[in-house]
Amino acid sequence: MIFTNSEPGDPDAAFVKLNDPFDSAIGAFVDAGYLVRTRSDADTFEARDNDTGPRDAALASGAQFVSTDYYQPDLDFMTGYFVEIPGGMPARCNPVNAPSGCRAEGLERLR
Repeated sequence: MIFTNSEPGDPDAAFVKLNDPFDSAIGAFVDAGYLVRTRSDADTFEARDNDTGPRDAALASGAQFVSTDYYQPDLDFMTGYFVEIPGGMPARCNPVNAPSGCRAEGLERLR
């Protein structure tokens, strides 16, 4: 077990799960030092409709973990919907709290 089942503010709290990528609290929890997980899609709705709004909100939110079922397009839906970190990298500088010296080119590359 890495994290205990605790509430934000408890001395052992480190992780917050906020499924709604539009939740305005995500940035505040990131700024407060919590690891935050959100979702870019759920129940195939976004993939079926190619609704990139939740995906884009999740990636801009500052959450360190963004869950998706669509790391590549699902050929059954034929919409082209998928989720990746901008630039195709496995990691990036956090858009909410990265240090000013953080440079994407200094991070690990997939290709």
